[in-house]
Amino acid sequence: MYLGEKINENGIGNGISLFIFAGIVAQLPMSAYGMLLRVLAGQVNILSLLAFLVVAVLIIVGVIMIQEGSRKIPVQYSKRVVGRKMYGGHSSNIPLKVNQTGVIPVIFSMSILMLPITIASFFPGSGYANWMDTYFKSSSWLYNVFYVLLIIFFTYFYTSVTFNPSEIAENIKKSGGFIPGIRPGKPTENHISRTLNRLTIVGAIFLAIIASIPNIVFAVTSLGIRFGGTSLLILVGVALETMKQIEAQMVMRHYKGFLR
Repeated sequence: MYLGEKINENGIGNGISLFIFAGIVAQLPMSAYGMLLRVLAGQVNILSLLAFLVVAVLIIVGVIMIQEGSRKIPVQYSKRVVGRKMYGGHSSNIPLKVNQTGVIPVIFSMSILMLPITIASFFPGSGYANWMDTYFKSSSWLYNVFYVLLIIFFTYFYTSVTFNPSEIAENIKKSGGFIPGIRPGKPTENHISRTLNRLTIVGAIFLAIIASIPNIVFAVTSLGIRFGGTSLLILVGVALETMKQIEAQMVMRHYKGFLR
């Protein structure tokens, strides 16, 4: 924690996130070496490995789309005169991200689903433990159905906790702003809520798909690779955040960045 805070103060990127990122990335070379040995020994079909790599790239692209996707609601501010100066008259926007919650719904869902599995581990050999091991392991359809439903639920729940359309509509009204075609006050709040709900369901479904695909791939292939959706979201999120901070530092010092 101390080193993470020092990175936040004097370095680039989020310190704790970078440590988690490094821990995940550090496992990749050993996994790749182990997979190479299995391919050379003939235990893994090369076509299955290529198919897995294609799926992994598609998942990463999907994560980037979710992390970067947003819907910008335009806001127009009316002109007003204060003393001898005129204020307002400019336009802005409210960026609503497709994935407002990040990786939180996936973590909550995994924690809840691990509870019955943990309880089953206290009673080895019992009927309950055997049933859980047969029908509720991570590669079973029942587990993944509950996994998807919980992710969608927690995405809505966490979004409603962290994002308040009523407060945003009130702040816009106090600042003399309005959404073109929408009256200030309650109509603005309803418009923001409807837009947020449409974005949330899209983000929740994509998040559920990305989180459950690694389990499905592990179940239907013989590769023996388990790479969770949580790890992918952390990797992509931290990489994008750090890249943007590096870009901002380069632009500030040299007026030219590396992003296009």
